[in-house]
Amino acid sequence: MKKNLGVSDLIDVYGELLTDKQRDMLELYYNDDLSLSEIAEHYDITRQGVHDSIKRGEESLREYERVLGLLRTQDDYKKELLHYKELALEIFEECKKVSFGRPIAEKTITLLETLDEKLEAYDNTKYLE
Repeated sequence: MKKNLGVSDLIDVYGELLTDKQRDMLELYYNDDLSLSEIAEHYDITRQGVHDSIKRGEESLREYERVLGLLRTQDDYKKELLHYKELALEIFEECKKVSFGRPIAEKTITLLETLDEKLEAYDNTKYLE
C-alpha cells in the first residue's frame, strides 16, 4: 500500500471526526510509520483488516475535505501571506535603488516582520491542536 503523505495533514484537521480506532490506525500508519503488519499485531486483527480500516479512514478524510475544505482554506491563506511577503520584498528592493525610499523601506520592513509573525503563527497553530 503506497502512502499519500497528504493524509497526515488531513488527519490533523479532521482526525477527530473519525472513529477512535480508525484515527489511531491512521496515526500509527502515517505519523508513527508503523507497517500494516505491526498495526495488525497491535490490534490483534488481520493485516487485511488494518488495510481496509485505513482505506475507509482515508476515504472519509478526503470526503470531509471535499465538503468542508478546511485544509484548502488554510493552504490558500498561507499562499496569500507568502504572496504579500513577496510583494513587500519587491518594494523593499525598489526602495534601495532610490535615495528618497528610506521611509518606505522602513515601513516595508515592518510589514515584512508582521507577515513573518503571521506565517509563524500559522505554522504553529495550523490545525488548532
